[in-house]
Amino acid sequence: MAKTTINISIELKEVTPHTMVANYKDYFDLNASAIALNNFIIVIDALVYPRQAKEFREYLEQKYNLPVKFLFITHFHGDHVYGMSSFKDVEIFGSVSLIKNMKERMNKSWTKEAFDDWKKNEPETAELVDEIEIIIPHNSFETKHVIVDKGLRVEFFHSGGHTECSSYAYFPDEKVLFSGDLIAAGFWPFISDPKEDFEGWMKSFEHMLTLDIKSVIPGHGPVVGKDYIKEQLTFMTQLKTAVLKAISEGKAQEEVEIPTYSYEPAEDWQIPRALEYLYYYYSKNKDLRY
Repeated sequence: MAKTTINISIELKEVTPHTMVANYKDYFDLNASAIALNNFIIVIDALVYPRQAKEFREYLEQKYNLPVKFLFITHFHGDHVYGMSSFKDVEIFGSVSLIKNMKERMNKSWTKEAFDDWKKNEPETAELVDEIEIIIPHNSFETKHVIVDKGLRVEFFHSGGHTECSSYAYFPDEKVLFSGDLIAAGFWPFISDPKEDFEGWMKSFEHMLTLDIKSVIPGHGPVVGKDYIKEQLTFMTQLKTAVLKAISEGKAQEEVEIPTYSYEPAEDWQIPRALEYLYYYYSKNKDLRY
């Protein structure tokens, strides 16, 4: 019997003269990205597999004739960190809560047993999984961090939202926003983390809308424009209103009248889990209801 293989091919695209995106279509249209400054490169997120990250890094360093100096992790979900061993020699950083969440996951779900189960359930990934090495970031920031290289500036913001540790980056010289999974373009929002902050998520959009943005590189999906941020903020505001209305009327979460959105959930669990979380969130935080 022929050995089953898995497609891990990535597509590399230039977004602006100094920015790139690496897209893994076969995993929810996953993205990693990069900014080439004058003397070095900053990579944003690390894809699922180290081999993908290695390919991305080699392409960047050859294209720009510059070294990768930094890896910025937007949040702790595995599809954004599992490839990080290909960057073990660079400075890895993210929010303070990113480090906390990663350390917790190391003890709970990033165990040898868990990865062995992954290989057992998906034997075609065994060699790829064996290459995964989780590296706790070397440096962190509370709310904002800035990197400047001979006049080119990149700003990093911790907002929470999709996860407690969610952060995003902004490259003002070319008006590019790197949203992490705060935006998953073409998908119903992934509202599922029990520690996420829905109000913080919406506030992050409000802040993004104050920035001069031409291109948004999302955590998943195609590159979009600033209008997409407005569209998602509008939907999330409507979803909040619908949940609060149902709570005030004593209805069950299954009875929420979900507002229309342009995109369908990628998974069947998304809407039920989102409603479970939002009911808990707004019941617990009554001062956030209005």
